[in-house]
Formats: sequence, structure tokens, C-alpha cells
Amino acid sequence: MDGFTAEDPDVLIARVQDQVAAAQQRAQAAQQMRAQVEAVRGTAYSQRRELSVTVDASGRLVDVELSDAALDLRARDLSRLIITTAQAASRDAGQQAVGLAAAAFGEDSPVVARLRDEVTARTGVPDEER
Repeated sequence: MDGFTAEDPDVLIARVQDQVAAAQQRAQAAQQMRAQVEAVRGTAYSQRRELSVTVDASGRLVDVELSDAALDLRARDLSRLIITTAQAASRDAGQQAVGLAAAAFGEDSPVVARLRDEVTARTGVPDEER
């Protein structure tokens, strides 16, 4: 019969049950990872601690805290400082999310590779890695 073997039906049923159980475990791992990723927060501080920025795993701004020293900066300098600090916070959150995905699916998983690529595209490469 086209591609089918005359295996014992009990063996085939057991194999299908194992595949279903494995799929259910992967789905549960994905749900747990999603909840963990939603809780991820990346925080970065400017070099002289004038400000801190916190973002979620998608890079969405959650919090910005300015010190009194930040208010002494020129508006343009403060704007740049906020942006670069937010980028660093986004890299931090992205790396955390990739780590969670790797723990859930394995370092070589296509899911992890895709997430890593998305994080790199969104956050760029840190200066120290260039």
C-alpha cells in the first residue's frame, strides 16, 4: 500500500499517541515561554547615570527616569541620550527573550534563530560587537 507498512496497529497507535504528547509538550512550552517573554523588561542606564530607560521584550517603552543631572543637558543631547539608552535597553530585553526561547526550544531551534534575527534587526549590533 503506497507508503504504508503492515505494522501492528497497536504500534502505530502508540506512535501517534507519542507524537501527540510531544506536540502537546511543545505547545505548553510555547505558552510558558510566551508568558515569560511578556514579563521581560530590559533596563539600561546612561553612562553617567543621568537617566534610565526600561522597555518590554518588543522594545516598547515602559519607563524613563531622569535624574536632576539630565535636566542640565541641552535638549538635543538629552534626546540622543534617551534614544541610545532605549536602544541598549531594547538589546537587553531582546537578549533575555532569546535566552528564554533557547531554554524552551533549544539553541538550534528555528524559532530561536528567527527571534534572534528579529532582535538584531530591531536593535542593531552593539558597538562593542562591531
